[in-house]
Amino acid sequence: MPVYERGYKHWEPSGRKALPPWWAIARRGIAGPLKRRGFLFLLMVAWVPAIVKGGILYFTFKAGQLFDAGQLVRLVGGNWASIEAPGFFAFLTWQKYFVLIFLTIVGTRLISKDRQENGLALYFARPLGLVDYVAGKVIIIMFYYFMVTLFPVYALAVFGYLVTAGATGMEMLVLIPLRATLFCSLAGLSLSLILLSLSSLGHRAVFITVGWVLIYLGSEQIANLMTLFGNRWMRIVDFPAQYFQAGALLFDANPPHPISPWGSFFVLLVYTALACLILKQRIRPVEVVS
Repeated sequence: MPVYERGYKHWEPSGRKALPPWWAIARRGIAGPLKRRGFLFLLMVAWVPAIVKGGILYFTFKAGQLFDAGQLVRLVGGNWASIEAPGFFAFLTWQKYFVLIFLTIVGTRLISKDRQENGLALYFARPLGLVDYVAGKVIIIMFYYFMVTLFPVYALAVFGYLVTAGATGMEMLVLIPLRATLFCSLAGLSLSLILLSLSSLGHRAVFITVGWVLIYLGSEQIANLMTLFGNRWMRIVDFPAQYFQAGALLFDANPPHPISPWGSFFVLLVYTALACLILKQRIRPVEVVS
């Protein structure tokens, strides 16, 4: 607006501190998928296992007192009928397929689309650094990762404390949420960085999606095939299983596979460090053409 037109006002500082640049990226990335009805329906479906586990807990510790069926439910439900840490770990293990679905929908296009549309030049033309850019993208992925893992565990812990007998507040409201928070934060951060590094390697989201699904599911099938021939150590190539192998230490649970949880933890550190190196190399404000 020209300064001589009516209504023009000189800029005056508001006195408010500017929001960090990564928050603008994260806020837009989180809000975008929530505008689609199909995505919201899928989120509701992802919470069905939590509702099922809550129903099992209620029936085990409430209805079981009347019909003497609690022992039978524990026998049939296994860890799903448990209010102890391994029972919540079993729930997180089940959610790995929803993790694949949501991270595929949300994360595979986050950087590849920017590279395809030359959006990196626009991002870095502003007071935005590499760390802020990556942090904003990581928060987007971790939010939806938490939506299908950590937040249902919080809800189950509170529900279990309210409806079950023998559940202590220290265990249900403090220790289990702390275990879940630590596990989901570390696993979510690692998965986010690895997925973003894969997204930075190309321009076409369809190829990134195929590659991510092959890494997530294909490695599991390769490990299953190799173990048929007695090569149990080949479980180390099962990408998603490494998170639960390492996470078993936090939940005092039995590892799902006969390999060292500390070995899985080391493998994940290598994957995550490699992802950080790829991101540092691939995210540039200007594409270099040779």
